[in-house]
Amino acid sequence: MGVNVWNQALWERLRAIPLSAGGAVLLAGPRGVGKRSFARALARALLCPQARGGAEGCGDCASCRLFDAASHPDFRLVEPAAEDAGADAAPSAQTAPAGGRAARVITVGQVRELAQFLDLTPHFGGSKVVLVEPADRMHASAANALLKTLEEPPPRTLFLLVADQPNRLPVTVRSRCLRVDFRVPARELALDWLAAKGVREPEIALAQAGFAPLAAEQVVQTGFWERRRMLTDALSSSDLDPQRLAAEVDAADLAQFWGLLCRWCYDLMSLRLARQVRYNPDYAEKLSRLADNADVLELSNMVKELSAAGRALDHPLNPRLVVEQLAIRYTRAIAAQPS
Repeated sequence: MGVNVWNQALWERLRAIPLSAGGAVLLAGPRGVGKRSFARALARALLCPQARGGAEGCGDCASCRLFDAASHPDFRLVEPAAEDAGADAAPSAQTAPAGGRAARVITVGQVRELAQFLDLTPHFGGSKVVLVEPADRMHASAANALLKTLEEPPPRTLFLLVADQPNRLPVTVRSRCLRVDFRVPARELALDWLAAKGVREPEIALAQAGFAPLAAEQVVQTGFWERRRMLTDALSSSDLDPQRLAAEVDAADLAQFWGLLCRWCYDLMSLRLARQVRYNPDYAEKLSRLADNADVLELSNMVKELSAAGRALDHPLNPRLVVEQLAIRYTRAIAAQPS
């Protein structure tokens, strides 16, 4: 996948800058707007000796073929190590770690492993590129190790940092980077793109994905509609049973449950205060009835609890207990407000 149509203006602006001399670029913005494919296209173009103007690479030269095969000697991808790797474990920076549980953080060992690569002369005589994604998943020690390199960057080496939440990066790292901000595309452009991809109910899918089209395309491929219907039916019920709901939410679906509940509660608060629905327009009538009786203070407390739970989603001690506690808090929020 290359540069998405809504990112073409950013692409043309960035390609006009002589990045082959080296330095660091921070690609920042919400998940699902094409930052990762943009970064790979940029790396491919910089490494291609035949690329001209704003091209993404010729696609035919040895450099492009090696890049597409994930074996380019002048490119390194640094991504999170497996959760069960040791604190200083350092799997290959060229490929994703195999086996283990879901990826969590980029370790200091992975950043230090770059030293040998950075000392090498480019094989193709041009530039070298290091892609760090997601950069906001670097351990603090890894970020500090990278900072030392960015303070004295090797010549003809470009660092590309991709971050959904750039503020998680130390300000010292951010200050060493040229920042490029990505935003969600215009609604009509995103809807046209989703329709062309054959996404069912594109308007609802886009809203549920925070208006990021790539996230919308991905989320609806994982049984999303069935799980959403189950949850919204439960949340709009007058006799919600927190224990039964907790039993129906699989641990693997905890993050999706949390996101759905966040958007549902946001709409309740928005209806209560401004009479507007943002994420669930197809449930506007049910949400409106709930919002009329909701307690604003309890809703506010619910939002705070959701925020706290979101910070611990990667390592929940007891997923079922998390769902049950959030459901209990929700039942309090939608109880009839004090007269």
